[in-house]
Amino acid sequence: MVKAGFIGVGGIVSAHLNYLKTRQDVQIVAMCDINKANLDRRVKEYGGRPYADFRQMLDKEKPDAVWICTPPQVRREPLVACAERDIPVFCEKPVERSAEAGDKIAAELARLKARVQIGYVFRAMPVIRKFRELSADDSIHLIHSFYACGIGLDRCMPAWFYKKELSGGALIDQATHNLDLLRSLFGEVVQVQALASNPVCPRKAGYTIEEVITLNFLFRNGSAGSHIHTWVGDAWRNEMAFSGEKRHYRLDPGAQKLTVLEGRKKHNYDLGGGSIYVHQNEVFLRQAQTGDWSTNPCDYADGLATLKLTLACDQAAASGRIVKLQARPPRKKRQPG
Repeated sequence: MVKAGFIGVGGIVSAHLNYLKTRQDVQIVAMCDINKANLDRRVKEYGGRPYADFRQMLDKEKPDAVWICTPPQVRREPLVACAERDIPVFCEKPVERSAEAGDKIAAELARLKARVQIGYVFRAMPVIRKFRELSADDSIHLIHSFYACGIGLDRCMPAWFYKKELSGGALIDQATHNLDLLRSLFGEVVQVQALASNPVCPRKAGYTIEEVITLNFLFRNGSAGSHIHTWVGDAWRNEMAFSGEKRHYRLDPGAQKLTVLEGRKKHNYDLGGGSIYVHQNEVFLRQAQTGDWSTNPCDYADGLATLKLTLACDQAAASGRIVKLQARPPRKKRQPG
């Protein structure tokens, strides 16, 4: 039985808790949050004992695994506390809001030999494994990514979400998932340029986000790519297209659908069904139970590299200038999941 603890029980946490409730080999033993009303609501719904101090929770409950779902700026102390107690951690993305702070945390976690999986949800999905399998003999040189939703039109999010200094805006809050997947599939980006604008509502006090953004990338291997993002779109959509020498691929990671075009032949793969958050939790639990972390989809250092790419894109959008990146060394190939 895996004793599960949670630090931070905001909005995203239900995606993990709903899945864990279905597992017969997991017991939710404790939750920690400084918002007592929110904490009490989660405990009533999912069980476990409530704590206001995460160190007290770790020492009294001695969980086998911990999910950290705090805001990005409140990650270092719980991450280090878990590492000092040799507790494996699932940590939500992004790893931080500051690259400099992320560098210091990465060094601490490396020293402590921490076991951390970062919650970039696409990496563990079966459809991504299928794409890797089908494209293994192909060379892909042109990469396109598109993400849309209408939260700038319907104002469905809390007021703080529309303040870029708090939410990070479209790039840091959402596009980071797509950027991470592109890094994982095609390697490091060495150069990015961007444009951003507000065609619907001008930026003003209380509304400082960009509404539409377009990015262009140059990958280290010479491939070119783009990502376009809108918060004033008609619906939630996430689509990618990859042009290879042998095939053309169309990917909808959220729906777990993949179309492969090869000459006149068309092959459709539908690996969807259920919550998209199941697969990353399955991988994390397996690692926590077995102690084998060789299949970790995204460790802290890898998640930090995605943060640096995301921040570079944000810098390019704000300045209108080309931003060059110091890319990480090539990673060893691994097959997550």
